Amino acid sequence: DTIYILLPGWETAYQGDRVVFRFYLKEDSPELEEIEKALAKYPFVELEYKVFEEKNWAELWKANFKPLKVGKHLWVIPPWEEGFSTQGEVVIVIEPGQAFGTGHHPTTQMMLEYIEHFALTKGQNGLYKVLDLGCGTGILAIACAKLLPKAKIWAVDIDEEALKTCLENLQLNQVEERVSVSNEVPAEKFDLILANIGYRELKNLSQKMVEISEKGKTNIFLTGILTEDAEEMVRIYEALGYRLVEKKFLKEWAFLWMEF
Repeated sequence: DTIYILLPGWETAYQGDRVVFRFYLKEDSPELEEIEKALAKYPFVELEYKVFEEKNWAELWKANFKPLKVGKHLWVIPPWEEGFSTQGEVVIVIEPGQAFGTGHHPTTQMMLEYIEHFALTKGQNGLYKVLDLGCGTGILAIACAKLLPKAKIWAVDIDEEALKTCLENLQLNQVEERVSVSNEVPAEKFDLILANIGYRELKNLSQKMVEISEKGKTNIFLTGILTEDAEEMVRIYEALGYRLVEKKFLKEWAFLWMEF
């Protein structure tokens, strides 16, 4: 639990039968010593370090972050590709910084696809209240602002670096007036809740989800869940009154659409 509290964002990768979690911290981060102490209790966990210079970090993103088509009409592009031709499409410009969410991860792709599907099937002009819980770069909130033009949107994250990146991306996409950014969940009832935050967080926040849901009205999109955990997540939320609408798997990841 200490690790999850200290490090709210991470990347997951698989190397054979090993699961690798990648965390990004500043060299002088005070959390490093606490992490080392916490992991010392588990002899089967290996802790490795690699130092990235600031200029190399930026160049690494530029080398790997290319324009991406998602769904029917969405394109995700970095700022250095703004000349890229996307006529007639919905374009989301993302400067990733150190936050999660460039559209290339399977969980983000599934979220974007279903936000577009929601807009096309439920109606783009609804006066929806939307929550992007664990907003990272703000990519999902931006997608909602562009696909649901009359929606009122909140982007929430506990990571201050993520909130800073989110604000910058909102400005890049000229939707900063449409999205409220905060480190706390507002006291509202939402029509659409987006949560790409991981199994443990979705489980721990299940009661909070009920508090901000309205019976017969709220849709929740859940991901950050491995395929083998999907059925248990469905059971947890069904026990609280949610109903599974649709599920999708992409690589090792699961996406759940549920209604309250």
